[in-house]
Amino acid sequence: MKHREFIYVGGPVPELNEREHAAFLMNYQRSILLSLEKRNLLTTSQRERCLLELEKQYRLDQKKQRQA
Repeated sequence: MKHREFIYVGGPVPELNEREHAAFLMNYQRSILLSLEKRNLLTTSQRERCLLELEKQYRLDQKKQRQA
């Protein structure tokens, strides 16, 4: 397979902060874990434990935002 490089030529890349884009970042992390499992770099149980931890952190962050 030939290596290809891609160059972004659009406008400035927007900054993603955790407060405004928490759901997007959560899904991005979830997709990384699924990719690692598919490539056999994580077991199913490891992926599940990581997902549980991510969801726990996401819920805590959401709770803190509501209190602020």
